[in-house]
Amino acid sequence: MNEGISRRNFLTGAAFAGVAAAGAGLVGCSPSQGGGEGTSGSETAATGEARYEWEIAPEPITDIAKTVDTDILVIGAGLAGCAMACSAAENGGKVTVVEKTSSWNGRGGGFGAINSRYMDELGIKVDKVNAKQHWIAQCASRANEDLIVKFFNNSEEASNWLLDKVEAIGGSAMVGAFYSHDDVYAEQPGYHMLILPEDSGLTSTGFAGAEILYNGAVEAGAEFVFDSPAVQLVKEGEKVTGCICETSEGYVQYNASKGVVLCTGDIGGNLEMCKAYAPICVEYGQPRSQYTPVGMNTGDGHKMGMWAGAQLQDLPFPTMMHPQAFCWFHGPFLFVNDNGERFMCEDTWVQGKSLAINRQPNGEAWSIFDANWETDLVDGLPYGGGMFWDSFRPYGSDLSLAPEYFKTQIPTYIESGMAYQADTLDELAEKIGCDAETFKATVERYNGMCEAGEDTDYYKKPVFLTPVKEGPFYALKVGPALLAVTGGLKTNVDFQCLDAEGKPIEGLYALGNCQGDITAVDYPINVAGNSHGRCITYGYLLGRDLAKA
Repeated sequence: MNEGISRRNFLTGAAFAGVAAAGAGLVGCSPSQGGGEGTSGSETAATGEARYEWEIAPEPITDIAKTVDTDILVIGAGLAGCAMACSAAENGGKVTVVEKTSSWNGRGGGFGAINSRYMDELGIKVDKVNAKQHWIAQCASRANEDLIVKFFNNSEEASNWLLDKVEAIGGSAMVGAFYSHDDVYAEQPGYHMLILPEDSGLTSTGFAGAEILYNGAVEAGAEFVFDSPAVQLVKEGEKVTGCICETSEGYVQYNASKGVVLCTGDIGGNLEMCKAYAPICVEYGQPRSQYTPVGMNTGDGHKMGMWAGAQLQDLPFPTMMHPQAFCWFHGPFLFVNDNGERFMCEDTWVQGKSLAINRQPNGEAWSIFDANWETDLVDGLPYGGGMFWDSFRPYGSDLSLAPEYFKTQIPTYIESGMAYQADTLDELAEKIGCDAETFKATVERYNGMCEAGEDTDYYKKPVFLTPVKEGPFYALKVGPALLAVTGGLKTNVDFQCLDAEGKPIEGLYALGNCQGDITAVDYPINVAGNSHGRCITYGYLLGRDLAKA
């Protein structure tokens, strides 16, 4: 029963070298645990030392209480894992999914697609050249273009596969109009929000697509085992053949004849890993994480993959930070920090806002506008827009609908203490808690540039230079929240994890936010919802391919 998991098999050859190489690959960008100067990458590679405790493979587990055989083992029952399991089971694969929580998991509001039949019906054509160029640019040309192209080329088929399941329970999808028309921060339409009847039988409070795919997987014969955290991969020679889960009955070993797929999510719930691999989010984004279940995204797959020889993408990891920790509306209006000072060009994209606010005192800012905000918002939407300054409107709807939702939300923000309304700027400054003279000087200078039609401080586009003159005046609190850290293990286009030499590790795959190199440096919002979109697309493709292998 304990065959295949001896220390000799677990830490030999490429596996042991991979652990050392994993440490070597991290040191160039990672801070040392003690906060002092670290060794260089070459020094670490030469000594074979890992930088962090979690990079070192633990002693192999040998006291196995039970062994289970399957064809395809999926570790993690989030969106990627459920899509993978559903596709594999529908294509005849014997699938087992192990999950450390007590249920499947879904979060977020929708998914992004490069095309779908709903988009066809609306006459939406994604500019793939523009979308691809902006994706690469926002990732500083460090993402794997082949993986991005694979998403672009297969998104439509996978999206329609999910939409078939949505319609089968009486649902549909709304394609959103809330994307930016800016030329510099150009975004594409294609964000799908599922609309489901009350009698659909779904229980999800997050993205319902995960539950729909979970249900589909179960109906097709996939087995889900909950409350079973995977703690260690099993290798026979250079091949990953299964994993070991810690359960109430003891350690259970799962043997997978066709492959083990890591779908364990990101590292955002692990503060120490964030400090090491994505330090930019640690001070404000990570403490305000809106991930659910809280604290479950602890980088388990990253660690197990490294212990088996898999390599991480280049550091630091990209973060998905959105300015939604407080108010969800702030537009391209004047931003001031807690001192009442302007500090950025406000007509930027969500990650740009988050990073700029992240550098301010207390990691927060205030969106300042006056009684004319509705007109100012509508007038600017043909030239900008996107999340947090356009409402969740359906594609093709009239721009005049944009303020309607926010008109109901602003009073709610004020009631909750996250926003203020005042008749004078002095009163607004007092409510914000900043020096009134500083704040009024900021507004006066800003208004002067609005009148001149040129922002000589930060060069915001003239169309978004809307003055703050007519009361009542508003201040909405804005702050970054971490949704996910979208960096992980290097894979090829077949989703196989790669070793230190760039060769695929037989039997080991990664999807979702455990997979690396689809994003880099920053999360590219120009294809909104692409994180969910690629979970669906890649899970659909790999499930089908492994089942038929």
